[in-house]
Amino acid sequence: MTESKPRRRKVREIQAVVAEVRDETHDAASLLLDIGDEPHDYKAGQFITIDPHQFGFLEHVIAYLEEIKGSREKPRAYSMGSAPHEPHILITVKEERFWPGESKYPPVLSPPLSRHCPPGTTLTISGFTGPYTLPDDVTQEADTILHLCAGSGIVPNFGLIKASLHADDGLRHVLLYSSKTRGDIFYYNQFAALAAGHPERLTIIHSLTREEPVDIQPASRSGRVDADLIREHV
Repeated sequence: MTESKPRRRKVREIQAVVAEVRDETHDAASLLLDIGDEPHDYKAGQFITIDPHQFGFLEHVIAYLEEIKGSREKPRAYSMGSAPHEPHILITVKEERFWPGESKYPPVLSPPLSRHCPPGTTLTISGFTGPYTLPDDVTQEADTILHLCAGSGIVPNFGLIKASLHADDGLRHVLLYSSKTRGDIFYYNQFAALAAGHPERLTIIHSLTREEPVDIQPASRSGRVDADLIREHV
């Protein structure tokens, strides 16, 4: 008798409504998406995709880019910063910019998503997928998770940490998070609250590369995340 392989859940299209918009930094915004009665059957750390073709105001821009590229514009993937127990799907979109002489093509989706999607905006998302998750047997293999993150790369780890703390799975988390300045830190207040509420399970070190850290909680340093800092926590 051979064991049957577990069936992969089919990625599906989901109708979502923007319930809330939060400015995270000067060039990034978080969208909290209401997916109605659709189940939140995803794992923390996974992502959704959004097809730019669904936005009518992008029709001519997309047509022009597809003409010069000779290919169809692809859906964009956005990591979820939410955890399955939370009421909304959270994505944080950093606005890409077009730099003459440096950028090959102008960005299509990140500017309107980060700046022009007020509450009430409807959109279609596809989800859920992605392997950037904690394994099911993680608590049997480790007691501490070290997160090495920089800039907007923090998004999926935000969801991973919240899900673990909510599940009270016994894991301890250490987050080494590099940002340019205090103003570039994603989820600053939320992380501070999580660390204050779970002092035995969550340690956060903010590392700033372009300014001296002043009054940053719960802990901070200047410079990049380097080998010496990592050794302190491994």
